[in-house]
Amino acid sequence: MHCMKTAVGVSILLAFAALCSAQSPVQSGKPQQPQQPVQVMGPPVNLDAILAQVQKATSSASVNIGHLRIEKWRTDADQKQQLQQIAEALQRNIATALPGLMNDVQTSKGGVLASFKLYHNLNVVYENLSYLADVTGSLGKKEEFEPLAQDAQSLESARSNLSTYIEQTATKLEVAYVQLRTAEQAREAAAASAPPKVMVIDDDTKPKPKKKSSKSSAKTTKKKASPSPTPAQAAGSPH
Repeated sequence: MHCMKTAVGVSILLAFAALCSAQSPVQSGKPQQPQQPVQVMGPPVNLDAILAQVQKATSSASVNIGHLRIEKWRTDADQKQQLQQIAEALQRNIATALPGLMNDVQTSKGGVLASFKLYHNLNVVYENLSYLADVTGSLGKKEEFEPLAQDAQSLESARSNLSTYIEQTATKLEVAYVQLRTAEQAREAAAASAPPKVMVIDDDTKPKPKKKSSKSSAKTTKKKASPSPTPAQAAGSPH
């Protein structure tokens, strides 16, 4: 059930990323109806508390796995070898893989991709731990089985909470995308309904040649109208 919830959340995220990176589709003449907003279900979960829960459950499991005496269990050598390999693989995963994945979640500030990688690894750890606990209940002692069963239960709770966190975060991304897309559709509809702008070119608006100023005309007229000197004026002038 939790795997299905997480798959849904991751599908939403991938769809959101693809839609954001793609270009806007060609719009038809009829505007599309805005999508209904997606509701985020349930109270928000605390990621730091989830990581602390994972750390506590897996650390306890690693210690309790080390207390198992698989070599003394009443079963054949092949099954003992198989169970011993599972126990060692679990301890190795908890010691090496989980710390890096949890650090990636913290570094990305709760990024969905990093959180999903952690969730995927927790699935592997939980399935093997749960199987080992069941076999311990059949072949091992009570003091071996009960702590390991409790660790598996705690890890299942942490895994469920992490699944809820991923789903809520992916849903928030979808809500943000729906709001962005709705606003974009509203702008496109407004642009489509607005009348087209028509530009009118008037030939009368062409610049006319400049006229000569009145002062220049007056000077020219005055110069042309100046009289010639009289004979008396010409005779009286010094030679």
